[in-house]
Amino acid sequence: MFAENSLTMRVWRNLRARNSKRRLLVLWPVAGLLALLLIAILFDRSVSLTLQNWPAYELAIFAFITDFGTSGWILYPTLLGMIGGYGLTHLPLTYSWHWAARALAAISFYVFASVGISGLVTVFLKRLIGRGRPLYIEDHGILYFNPLQLLDWRLHSFPSGHATTAMAFSVVLVTILNGRYRIALFGMGLAIGLSRIVVGDHYLSDVIGGTTVGTLSAILIRDFFATRNWSMRLEQGQVRFRMLAGFRPLWRRLRRGHIPAALK
Repeated sequence: MFAENSLTMRVWRNLRARNSKRRLLVLWPVAGLLALLLIAILFDRSVSLTLQNWPAYELAIFAFITDFGTSGWILYPTLLGMIGGYGLTHLPLTYSWHWAARALAAISFYVFASVGISGLVTVFLKRLIGRGRPLYIEDHGILYFNPLQLLDWRLHSFPSGHATTAMAFSVVLVTILNGRYRIALFGMGLAIGLSRIVVGDHYLSDVIGGTTVGTLSAILIRDFFATRNWSMRLEQGQVRFRMLAGFRPLWRRLRRGHIPAALK
């Protein structure tokens, strides 16, 4: 499923080497869950109350950026990009327009898959776990659970969907840009996750859980694509995204003053 030199397989081999007995591998996710529980007990209440009482201008900033953690503004355009790009490749286009259409379809497919699949994982976990949101903090405390709640958004606190989307999209952008601006992009993803605590919709442990789901899901999908040379390839263990180059022929023609026939 994954190439031997992908990050996913390197981490897996390292874990297997350090934990030769299979039962020890099971301890890693158990340890992670226990760590989240400890964070929830020690920090969730105090962090939530502190951040929600920040000055009004800081609250306004985080209230603005929090909506960038929704997935709709990413999924709908990329779905259109997939359909439109794929459809254009079946038209009698020139070389430059054909490659631009292929690039549009490929990039849209990668973004859609990464954000969409990570979001589905979070949606499943939210409804399975059924953790109460901070609005229940006074009545039921921070560890209020009512599992298998399919429709009640008030019981969909863990993990944070916005944090999942923000970090998955950050990994996607860092991949597409081949590592450029990664500090700024990951910083923005973390800021969106933090905003969920500031606006009172999630606890710290919810955001950590969402950040973990988004990051791991996006890395697994990236390595799955790279193993199959879909839009990217592995070079000495590093993922190199290559479909942005599909826009170069068209960009060169447009810079030389070429006007598409449909616009003449």
